[in-house]
Amino acid sequence: MMQRWFNIALINFGIAGILGCVLRAIYLWEIPFVRFKPLLNAHSHVAMLGWAFIAMVVFMLRDETPKGPSRTSLALLVLAQLAVVGMLVGFPVQSYGAFTIAISVLHLLASYVLCVKVWLATRTWRANGSRLLARIAVILMYVSTLGVWATGFIISNGGFGTELYYWSIQFYLHFQLNGWFWFGALALWSRWAETHGARHVMDRITIRLWLVSVVLTFALAIAWSEHHWFVYATNSLGVVLQLWAGWRTAKAILGAQRMLHNKAPLWAWRCVTYALAAMGLKVVMQAAVAVPQVAIMAFTVRNYVVGFIHLNTLGVISMMLFAMALLQGWFISTSRVARIGLATFTGGMLLMEALLFLQGFCFWVGWGMIPGYYWLILLVSVLLPLGIFILLAHSWKMRKEAEIAAAIKP
Repeated sequence: MMQRWFNIALINFGIAGILGCVLRAIYLWEIPFVRFKPLLNAHSHVAMLGWAFIAMVVFMLRDETPKGPSRTSLALLVLAQLAVVGMLVGFPVQSYGAFTIAISVLHLLASYVLCVKVWLATRTWRANGSRLLARIAVILMYVSTLGVWATGFIISNGGFGTELYYWSIQFYLHFQLNGWFWFGALALWSRWAETHGARHVMDRITIRLWLVSVVLTFALAIAWSEHHWFVYATNSLGVVLQLWAGWRTAKAILGAQRMLHNKAPLWAWRCVTYALAAMGLKVVMQAAVAVPQVAIMAFTVRNYVVGFIHLNTLGVISMMLFAMALLQGWFISTSRVARIGLATFTGGMLLMEALLFLQGFCFWVGWGMIPGYYWLILLVSVLLPLGIFILLAHSWKMRKEAEIAAAIKP
């Protein structure tokens, strides 16, 4: 059942990837009846809420009962998925309107109850390790949604387009990506390591460093409008703590890898390594933004903003979720199809990030456009949904074979 739900999340991810390709294609051709910003809203909502949220919850609910998630949890997942479909259909048509706002609130309410279920499902996890990480993740999910409610209040009082409006959006995204999803990914990884003999993957000091740094680095989200030394200093302190936490996390995971290297497939270790490398690069970039001149460059060149967001969503979160799928046996890395899917997705991600940051650099130094840039970025972007659907076909085949084997087993 849970592999089926993971496959549904993968379908959402693949659809989001296709929408991303259409967004790239708009720069090359005029596509009738397609508006960029509404389609961008559909792309981002389906990717974050349809892929990352559902996949994360699916992994965390596996221990809710001895047989997996309860019927109530499954019903809530259905409700969340229906809301994602509503966003996919509604945003390209009306962008933010009565229907899309209502369906977004529906998903939000379903996520509130699902996270209560996650809290209860992880109560048997190790208290000072995976359980603590999972509960911090849930708390930060709730905290992030304060930005959503604040956005509605600000708009209703005529504040659309103001600094407060953009701060509220950034508040939601920051605590979703760097709070809920990152702590959730660490919780899942720690849970697997603990069940395979590791005593502690993440100690309390490391967890606290991550938590404090997440709060402090929100200053980066408001630095674009508040060029004040205190804002930069706050972000700088948060980045220093993040660097310390990242170093301790990498050391802990590498230690677990040495102890458990025979208990996980090679591609699982690779995905975790890619996720840590992406997180490290993200932290280094945040550290660079502490320099005001670099901050101006980062906020004024859109390629850097897009590259930074995708580094987090694709490089960190998605790679950790792929690692968990490999550890659960939902992807089999000895399969050629799975290896092709993983390599295609990873290659597309790396090439896309390289192009985005290289073009951003060219803009900043005044060199203009890379020849054929829009064609190149479209071609490498196609690799992402292609890799996802290859993995989906592989996972679907694995599930069917498991069901057949269970049916004929005496």
